[in-house]
Order: sequence, then C-alpha cells, then structure tokens
Amino acid sequence: MPIDKNKLMKHLLQQKHEMRVLIQQDEHEEELNQLSNKHRQEMKMMKLELENKHLRSDRAGSLAQPLVWVSPTPQSVLAAPVATSTPTLKIVIEDFLEQYDKENQPAMYKKHQPVLKMFLDVVGDKPVDQLKQADITAYFKLVRRLPPRWADECRKRKLTVRELAELEFETKLSPKSFDDTYMASIRPFLKAARREWHDQGFPIGLTIEGIEYRGDRQEGESKQRAFKWPELQRLFEGEEMRLYAADGAKSHCYWLPHIGLFSGARVNEICQLNPQTDILKDEESGAWYFWITADTEADPHIRKSVKTGDSRKVPIHQKLIEMGILKYVDRLKAKGCKRLFPEWSPINRRASGEAEKWFRQFLRDTGLRDETQGATILGMHAFRHTLLTYGATQKPPLSLFCITGHAQDETPIRATGAGKGYIDLSLTSPLGDRAELLNQLDYGIKFHRPH
Repeated sequence: MPIDKNKLMKHLLQQKHEMRVLIQQDEHEEELNQLSNKHRQEMKMMKLELENKHLRSDRAGSLAQPLVWVSPTPQSVLAAPVATSTPTLKIVIEDFLEQYDKENQPAMYKKHQPVLKMFLDVVGDKPVDQLKQADITAYFKLVRRLPPRWADECRKRKLTVRELAELEFETKLSPKSFDDTYMASIRPFLKAARREWHDQGFPIGLTIEGIEYRGDRQEGESKQRAFKWPELQRLFEGEEMRLYAADGAKSHCYWLPHIGLFSGARVNEICQLNPQTDILKDEESGAWYFWITADTEADPHIRKSVKTGDSRKVPIHQKLIEMGILKYVDRLKAKGCKRLFPEWSPINRRASGEAEKWFRQFLRDTGLRDETQGATILGMHAFRHTLLTYGATQKPPLSLFCITGHAQDETPIRATGAGKGYIDLSLTSPLGDRAELLNQLDYGIKFHRPH
C-alpha cells in the first residue's frame, strides 16, 4: 500500500508539536518548584523580621519600606516575581537559636546565647553576603583579650565588650573556656548557616579552622582538687555547721554539703532530686539510693538533666541515714515538695542555681576557698574529687567511680597513680554491692547531727 507522504508529514509535525509542549511543561514545573522554594525561604525571612518587631534599615540608616509579598500560588508567582532581600546576621543567628534543640541540649544552648550575641555586637548586623573571614578572625582576637566573667565587668564598668577588650587584665579567659564555649558555639553556627542560608548569600568559605588559643593561661589550672582532711574538719565540725544542724529552718544548708561529701554527685543532680520519686529503697538488697535521672517527675520550675545522659542509682551512705536524711525526706514528702531543697530558687530552670552560689560563698566565709592554679577549691565539684581520693586511700583502697558517674572525658584518679590495685565495679554492678562498697568509706570526721 503506497505511503501518503502528506499524511506522514502532518503526523510527524503533530508529534513534534506535542513533544515541544511536554518539554515546555517540564521546564515550567521546574521553574515553579524553584520559585516556590525561593518564596518559602523569603517568607521565613519575613517571619523573623516581623518577630523582631522592626523593619530592616538600609545601610545608610533610613527605614526600608515593608516588602509586599505575593500569594504563593504558581500562577501568581509567575505573574509577579517575589521581592528579595539579603538576610542580615541577626536574622541568621535568631534562626539558628530558634531551631536549636533546647530541650535535649539546654547547657549548650545557654552558651550559644551570649556567645552569638557578642558575635553580633562585634561584627555588626550586616547583610550576610558582606561577611568576611576577617570578621571571624577579629572576633576571636577580641575574645582572647577578655577577662573571665566579662559580661559582669561590662555591666559594672558600663562599657561595651569592644571597650572592655581594650583594657589590660592580668587574668584572661582560660583555654577551656575559649575552646568549650566560644569555639564550640561559633563552629555549629557557621555549619548551620552555610547549610540553611548559602543560597541567600551566606559565604560558604567562613571557618574557624586554624584559630587557636594564644593566651598565657594553662589547661587545667582551674581544676578543683580534693579537700584535705583539716579542711574537711573545719567545714563539717565548725561552728557554722553546728548552727545549721540545730536550726530546722537551715536544714538545706546542712544537708547539701553532707550529701555531696558522701555521694560525689554533681550539685545539680542533687538539687533536682524529687523527694516523691527519687529517693527509694532497693527491694532486692534493702539499700536506699538516690535515683539520679531525668525520666521521673520534675518540679515544674526546673528541667531535669544528667550530664552523661545515663540514669544511675547512687547508694545512700549509712552515715547519712544515721544522721537522719530519710526523716528529712519524709518531711518534704509530707509537704508535697518536688525538690530536695525548696528554699533555694532555681535559675533558668536549673535546680542548683541559688544552691551553688550559697556554697561558694560558704567556702569564702569559712576561709576554705583556694584559687591555687591547678588545685582549686571553688565549689561543690570538689566533693567529687574528695570522695574518689579518700576512697583510693582507704585500706584496702576503694574504687568509687561506679558511684560518681564520671563522664569519659573526666580524669580518673587511676591516671595519677593514687588508686593502683583497687577494686573496680562497673555501673552495672548490683546496687547492694555498691552500697556495701560505699559504706566502707570513712572520713574520720565527727559530724554534727540535726536536732
């Protein structure tokens, strides 16, 4: 059958036309997707700007007119392109803090806030496409010149952080603060900003690699040591502790240091204990214990946390039971208290806020505060070292790391050679065994007993 060339040509042209239409549709959908994504990002920027409750200023300081945003339907996006603007550093910082996992990392979030605020103050609220590596370098150069507690110094002297950094201070920030606070905050911020804002102009090359601490202070110089025996005697046999033992209204001042001495627990772990749920008796062994966990009910004014992330059961030393700790807990339970020391107010939902301040002042009042570099006595943390040190020097020596719940990066006594040959029980050992081990610890102190 002969081929009709006219029909064939017409058919081929029709197919070509249909193919062109399909290609244009694909290109159209891709363009719509790109514009839609761009629009979502710009809407996010507008939301942050509105939350700041002010319009962005132009570089000359005049007020910018508010942007008119177009409906995000594909047709309107094509008909009227959305207005664009480069986000400023403040917007990017606020977005980082808003998205941060505050619930699971509250301690790190608490560090990020002042560090990034100071970063903004030093660099300025410029459009992010104008940020330079020199801004990062200049920021850390300023940080190296700051003294400890620089924010307090700024308030007292009524100076900006830039003005404060121009002064000379005998003591500046420690290498630990430099690395664990400032470097540890800027690093994740830059990483998040590069990921979330690179298509809005944030420079992908900004880095803190190569930035190092260059001060005169040495690593570990503020490390706390164990209390010496005469210091323990002064602390627990002194007149101040006798008065606390005799005054029921001061029971919290009595029990905090005693629990720290016999448990080696971190101060916030102690203060967040809920008398209703966290002081329990082990059914198998009959041993009483502190249940250090973030999983049980918390006082509504605090957020519970455990530094290592793992809950643990800390046996209550027999000496504490003899002195009446369980009676104290029963009184709190009867009152419905959900914090072990309700007299001390939390700070930023941290149970130990006021308690830490009180004990630091107590050390000053008793003359026991020691600021010797590398061997300080500054606060409750010294009790952790005290329990481990005195355990290792008992005869036979005791390994009490299974009691204190040390994180992997905390230096154990075994590294100093003080505890060679001692028994080592893991955190998974039976509670009764750990209680028996802890009860062998004897400080040789004549403790005052509450009335």
